[in-house]
Amino acid sequence: MDSVAPHTDLPTTTSPGESGTAALSTRFGACLLFSANALARSLTTIGDGEFAQLGLSYSHAYLLNEIALNPGMTPTYLSETLLLSPSTITRLIEKLEGKGLARREMVGKHTMVFATQAGEDLAPAVDRAWQANWAKFSEKLGEDNALALTRQIFAAAERLNADPSGE
Repeated sequence: MDSVAPHTDLPTTTSPGESGTAALSTRFGACLLFSANALARSLTTIGDGEFAQLGLSYSHAYLLNEIALNPGMTPTYLSETLLLSPSTITRLIEKLEGKGLARREMVGKHTMVFATQAGEDLAPAVDRAWQANWAKFSEKLGEDNALALTRQIFAAAERLNADPSGE
């Protein structure tokens, strides 16, 4: 397979050495990796603002929401549902336990994860923060564009996660 430099054939709108986002967005704007990471940073900034008010990162909020809605899920299930590695799920659970929002129980050979009462009490605020995030995304992108983009990105994530090697 041929390797191509990140779209060096695209015209630049600024001179070399000149600062500004125009040169970056023109040069790397057609690079999926660059664009996806730039989008992720933008979305994370918005999301972190809403969830920080609850003392949570967005990853902790997703996990708390999942265990509040589905008590007794295994870390393996949570890993598959949230598209996160098992070690990341373990770290997130530990953090929620430290905040008094989650607990683990051994049921036979299986570890089950539950929201504590404090976690269940916080779940509606997590839902409101999600809605506030969606309102911000929709306002900036337009409702139809935000929905279409969300569906397209998630479909791509599922396909890429089906073959994590990228081959």
